[in-house]
Amino acid sequence: MLETPLFGRFQNEGSRLAFLPPDIYLAMMRGTLILGVLFVLNGITFLLPMVYPAWWLMIGTLLLGAGTLAAFSLHSVVFNVKERQYRRRQGPGMFPKLSTGTFDQLDAVVLIAEPNASLVLNGVTYHLVLHWKGNAEPSMLLQSDTRSLGTGQPLNAAAYNIQQVGIKYAAALGVPFYDNAHFAGKNPVPLLKS
Repeated sequence: MLETPLFGRFQNEGSRLAFLPPDIYLAMMRGTLILGVLFVLNGITFLLPMVYPAWWLMIGTLLLGAGTLAAFSLHSVVFNVKERQYRRRQGPGMFPKLSTGTFDQLDAVVLIAEPNASLVLNGVTYHLVLHWKGNAEPSMLLQSDTRSLGTGQPLNAAAYNIQQVGIKYAAALGVPFYDNAHFAGKNPVPLLKS
């Protein structure tokens, strides 16, 4: 199943740090669900007689299924910076795992670089990955950024922006930040899960 990329946001005047899907993704998911309901209702009540009602029911059911699958595949983590606690929704799946804990369980935020010429020419994808102490929880991909490098540039040449963001996140969480963007590596948290 494809996991939705997350983006970090400080909320409530910096008292919360939330890693959530983009707002446009959430809006599209809600819109798909609303359209599905409207199509099914039109198929049942047959308000628009121009098209066969079974068509409305079929398309509405498919839209409802797509919206529901999108809703169940969401994952997120919210850190309460003042209380030093987190709440993680780890999916995807029909029954995602919900976990809570304290910042004492967090190990580090690590920046890694993954060569990725399939997205952009001479591309590299930088990943911010959160690790827990003793692997108490699986590593979590917090944020990614794909950039194009010029010929002969070092792997970490375009990492400055996400590096600064990672330093800010690590400082808010009270954990060390490690910059491993100068090494070519693989994403330890695959975006596609079977």
